[in-house]
Amino acid sequence: MNTVKKIFFIFAAVFALYSPFVPCVQAYAAQESGNIADELGIDTSGINEGLTPEARAVLEENGLTADNPEAISQITPRDVFRYVWEEFKSSLAKPLKLLVSLMAIILVAAVIEGMEESIHNKSLSKIFGVICVLISSGIISGSVSESISRAANALDSGGMFMMGYVPVFAGITASSGGVTSAVAYNMLVLLVAQTTVQLSGEAIVPALSVCMAMGIVEAINPDFKLSGITEAVKKIIVFVMGFIMTIFIGLLSLQSIVGASADTLGVKAAKYVVSNFIPVIGGAVADTYATVKNSLGLLRGGVGFIGIAAIFVMVLPPVLDIVAMRLVFGAADVAAELFGVSQIKVLVKNTGWILSAVFSILVCFAVMLIIATAILMLVGLNIS
Repeated sequence: MNTVKKIFFIFAAVFALYSPFVPCVQAYAAQESGNIADELGIDTSGINEGLTPEARAVLEENGLTADNPEAISQITPRDVFRYVWEEFKSSLAKPLKLLVSLMAIILVAAVIEGMEESIHNKSLSKIFGVICVLISSGIISGSVSESISRAANALDSGGMFMMGYVPVFAGITASSGGVTSAVAYNMLVLLVAQTTVQLSGEAIVPALSVCMAMGIVEAINPDFKLSGITEAVKKIIVFVMGFIMTIFIGLLSLQSIVGASADTLGVKAAKYVVSNFIPVIGGAVADTYATVKNSLGLLRGGVGFIGIAAIFVMVLPPVLDIVAMRLVFGAADVAAELFGVSQIKVLVKNTGWILSAVFSILVCFAVMLIIATAILMLVGLNIS
């Protein structure tokens, strides 16, 4: 009888000790979709600090927030393609004006070169050719410099955004059990973001400006064969960016996959300990942990989508601008070849290489960050 009383008093004491946690269990079990971040006490305001006004306006217009999964699930591929098409149409105005100006100069230069046989002073035709190149350079340089500056600003804004976004996203992933994957993501992506911010203004713009100047010099004086340098710079940039992207994505993928196994083992061990070593309500606490983890997983998906959407919205306008400019210079290159205007052909060809290099840098930057975020989102789903 004494033994039965002791057991009764032990269970009564344990119940009194753990009874304050029962409402918490019920509250977490009863939570539904809503402002998950506030319910879990997680501050997601850091992900909006680096957004450009345009990107913030696009996200707010579509109601895209980390704690609004319904708005995120309503985005369709048709909406994305419509947005891309509208942005592309808005970026065509200046390139089309530039194309008209270049075509007019090419026609004038072709007429001058066609009259070369009837001009007794051969040096006069060369002077007219140089004048056409200088006029073309003046028209091109402003538009190309604006495109390069816009691309550099996008890289800088994207890097600053990721520096505020990565700790929040990695912290949510770590809280939901993916500690190892979150550490690898935090370290590698922050390194890319900081490097991009440093290089966008200090190296990329000056180097491409020098290449632009070399293209103008060769167009004025064909004896200076400088186009090979510009083409080599373009090839080096494409190779280096491709190599860095391969190493970055490969390393992050391997670390995330291996880390997910360790994180899964740790989560299962924690659930086992809670279920078997906490008397009376151990199973309820384990169920609460599963509920909280699922809520964190939903929040992680929302924050991950916001990060991908933000990078996409910030990088897309300069990418489309460069695509439109590249089409213009491709058409001008064909026209210069058709009418036999060699000096202007050299100028537009070198400029096209520069724009291709900028395009490669922007795309590689966006792809690295988007794929890295998607990898962490997918790895987090496998941790249970």
